[in-house]
Amino acid sequence: MRHLIAIAGVLAATGCVSVPETRALAPLAACQTGEPMVETMLFLGMARPNGSVSRFEFSQFVDSEVATRWKEGFTIIEGQGLWFSEKRNITEREPSRVLIRFHDGGAKASADIEAIRDAYIKAFTQDAVLRTDRATCADF
Repeated sequence: MRHLIAIAGVLAATGCVSVPETRALAPLAACQTGEPMVETMLFLGMARPNGSVSRFEFSQFVDSEVATRWKEGFTIIEGQGLWFSEKRNITEREPSRVLIRFHDGGAKASADIEAIRDAYIKAFTQDAVLRTDRATCADF
């Protein structure tokens, strides 16, 4: 999961940074299309100390922890995380999933996101789950 730190650095350099739930995002100027919203992405590593998270386990997690909180909808993208292991002096590769949700940026939405992060960390023995938030306009 050290790759999350590397990803955070890359995202910070490109303007996408993690915003703590205690800090509100700057309001957007009027949207030309759609409504002001917050786009949150959660980066979930699939490796764990004794193997990896199976597709079945991940699907069960999504059904029990994500879909119950994000009833309005969300997107899951399969990815491949890369991070440099100082211990082994090599670039590690790790399958990953990215959950994407658009929401109002309120306290309830943030609390649900944090509950999902905490549940994933506990369920699959993770070091961290990277969260990024950014103000955007969305039209459904």
